[in-house]
Amino acid sequence: MSYSETKTPAKKRSVWKYVIYIAIVLIATAISLVFSLWGDKWIAVVDAFSGADIKWLLICFAVLAASYLLDAFIYKIFCRLYTRRYKLHQGMAVSMIGAFYSDVTPSASGGQIMQAYTMKQQGIQISNAASILVMWFILYQSSLIIFDVATLIVEFPFIPNLRPIDIGSFKIPMVWVIAIGFFLNLAVIAGLYFMSFSHRIHNFILHYVIGFLGKIRVLKDPEKTRENLRVQVENFKIELRRLQVNIPVTIVIVFLFLCLLFLRNSVPYFAALSLKPFGEEYQFNFKDLFDATFLASFHQMCSGIIPLPGQAGISEYFFYYLYHEYFTSRTPEALTANIEANIAACQILWRTMTFHLVLLIGGFVSALYRSRPKEEIHVANRQTFVDLQLQTFDERKKTSDTLYETHQLSRKEVQRRIAESAGFSIASEEEKESEDGAKAAPKKRIIKEKAEKPIKRPKPPKKKKKAKGVDDWDTLNIG
Repeated sequence: MSYSETKTPAKKRSVWKYVIYIAIVLIATAISLVFSLWGDKWIAVVDAFSGADIKWLLICFAVLAASYLLDAFIYKIFCRLYTRRYKLHQGMAVSMIGAFYSDVTPSASGGQIMQAYTMKQQGIQISNAASILVMWFILYQSSLIIFDVATLIVEFPFIPNLRPIDIGSFKIPMVWVIAIGFFLNLAVIAGLYFMSFSHRIHNFILHYVIGFLGKIRVLKDPEKTRENLRVQVENFKIELRRLQVNIPVTIVIVFLFLCLLFLRNSVPYFAALSLKPFGEEYQFNFKDLFDATFLASFHQMCSGIIPLPGQAGISEYFFYYLYHEYFTSRTPEALTANIEANIAACQILWRTMTFHLVLLIGGFVSALYRSRPKEEIHVANRQTFVDLQLQTFDERKKTSDTLYETHQLSRKEVQRRIAESAGFSIASEEEKESEDGAKAAPKKRIIKEKAEKPIKRPKPPKKKKKAKGVDDWDTLNIG
C-alpha cells in the first residue's frame, strides 16, 4: 500500500474531527443563546443593542485588537532571538492561527502544533519554533498565576457575595468553583517547576500518582502518560534555562503578558458601557473597570475546569453567575427590572467579540495565509505537540546548554571557543605572555645563576719582606 493510500483515511478522520468540534461549538452557542433570550428577555436585549453607543463599541473592539497585537509583538520578540527578519504581521498570523485551532479543539490543545508549523513556513527552524512555544507557555502561565493572585487579593472580600450556581435545589458557592479553577491553573505550572527541580517529586508523580490514576481508570494509558509528562518536564527544564540566560527579555515579556491579560479581561466592562445597562448618566469609572477585569479573571478560572472546544456554553453559563452581583449593585433602582436582560445582552456582545469574531478572523487567516502549515497534520492536539518536542529534543538541548555555558564564560573565553570551533586558534594575551615568558626563561635563568654564583675577587699581592735598614718610605736608614 502506497503512502498516498494510507494518508487519505487519516486525513478524512481529521477533517471529520474538526467538523464535530465546530458542530459542538455551534450547538453549545445556540443553546446558550436560547437560554439568554428565553421568554420576554429577547425584546429587552434587542432594545439594548438598538440603543448601543457606537463610540464604546469601537473602543471595545480596539481593546481586544490591542491584546492580540501585544500577543503578536511577544511572538516577534521570541522569534527575534533566532532571526532578524521576523515581522510583526507574521507574529499576528501566528497568534490568530493559534486562536482559531485553540477555539475548535478541547482544552485549546490544537493551537501550538499549528503555530509551530506556521513558524516553520515563515523561516523559523522547527526546533526553534518548538522552543519558542514552550517558552511562551512558561511565561504566559506564570503571568496568569501572578494575575490570578492579584485578583484574589483585591477581590477576596467580595467573593462570598457572588451568586451561587443553581443546580435544581442544590446550590454551589462560587468560592469553591473559583478555588478549584485557581488550583488547576497553579498545578500546571507549579507541578512542572517542582518536577524540574526535585527528583523526589518527579519520581513520586511519575510512579505513584500516575499509577494510582491508572488503577482507578482515570487514565487510559498510564505508560503513555508517564512518557509524555517526562518529555514535557525535560523540555520545560531546557527552555527555562534558556529564559534564565535572557533575563531582560523574560522580564519584558512577563510585563507584556500582564498587560495582555488586563486588556483581554477588560472587554466585558467596555461591552457593558456600550450597552448602557447602568443608565444614561453613568460615566467611566476606574474602580468599576478593575472590578470587571478581575471578575473576568475568575471567569477564566471557572470555565477552564470543563474542557469543551472553545469553552462553548460553559463560558456563557459562568458569565451570568459571576457578573450578576456586579450588575445588580450598579444598576439604578428604576432599571432593576432590566438586570437579567442587560446581563444577557452584555454576555452576547462580550462573547461575540472575544470568541466568535476571533474564530471567524482566525479561520480566514488559517485558510488564506500564504505561510499556513503545509504538513499533513492528521490531528492537531497536545499529543502531536509533545511528539514534536520529543523529535527536536536533542537539538534544542544542545543549543540550550551551549547558550547557558557561554553565558557563564568571560568575553575572552568566548572568543577563544568561537575561534576553536571555526577551525583555528587565537592565542589570548595570557597565552602570549606565557609564551614570551617561556622564551625569556633561559636568559633569566642564566642571569640568576650568575647572580647566585660567588664572585672570585683577586687576592691581594703578598708583601715583600723589608730589608734591614730600609724604612716604609724606602729611604735609607741613616744612623
